[in-house]
Amino acid sequence: MRIPARGAWLAVLAFSAVVSGCASTKSSSTGQRLDLITREQILSASASNLFEVVQRVRPQWLRVNTTKSFNLETEIVVYQNDMQLGGPDVLRQIVPELAYEIEWVDGVKASSMLPGLMSGRHIEGVIIVRTRPRGGSTPQ
Repeated sequence: MRIPARGAWLAVLAFSAVVSGCASTKSSSTGQRLDLITREQILSASASNLFEVVQRVRPQWLRVNTTKSFNLETEIVVYQNDMQLGGPDVLRQIVPELAYEIEWVDGVKASSMLPGLMSGRHIEGVIIVRTRPRGGSTPQ
């Protein structure tokens, strides 16, 4: 049975999206989570803002790897706790000392976690800046 060229192209895109989505949550060979930047990593990055931290520690978070539509731009969105801030450039306005941790969530998972995120948009992923531990108080 012969697969039409268009069908093969869509299958390749779907497979690459699944593979890149799964890769974002795996652990590195040192046991570190690849979807998280800890407070220790943030402070040891010697950066003046969180954009520089992400650029040094997890630069792949700042790159759009897939194109989901010819009509809509694929985006990376930044949240601080539960509030949407904008695109990755807003990280330039946040000092590292403010962040407790930074997490990467792929677009599919983020759409179920953050209602209304996907309306009319194509989201590659979300960078969540947490200013306090989950369910906890502000960091010291």
